[in-house]
Amino acid sequence: NRMTPVLYILMRTDLNSMNPGKAMAQASHAGSAFVHNAEPGYNVDEKLYEEWRQSTTQGFGTVLVLGVNEAQMRTAVEVAESFGVDKFPCDIIHDPTYPLQDGDTTHFIPVDTCGYIFGDKEDPLLEAIIGKFELHE
Repeated sequence: NRMTPVLYILMRTDLNSMNPGKAMAQASHAGSAFVHNAEPGYNVDEKLYEEWRQSTTQGFGTVLVLGVNEAQMRTAVEVAESFGVDKFPCDIIHDPTYPLQDGDTTHFIPVDTCGYIFGDKEDPLLEAIIGKFELHE
């Protein structure tokens, strides 16, 4: 059985303030959170994670960023969680200081910006959870 480990980042597209730079920063937060949570003691398929991590000499594997709205993000992560974090490690990224520009003033507000789900791309359950989402543009 060939495994294709992929970290899917579910980036919100329903925030007008989410410009490309902010989206890249939030995707980086999601990747960092995933790796942090995949440390020993977290329920993750170690074989799949190690295959992902060892895909490159720099310690990362395939990451695909999908465009979703808030409801789609929350539903996908909730469904993935229902199978157990050992099956599909997942989480929602909460940025406590998301910058929002209002004229000359920048407000730093708490926002759930994206989510992530990790799994085997060939898994039909994972396909059922994220299969209808398009790549983020």
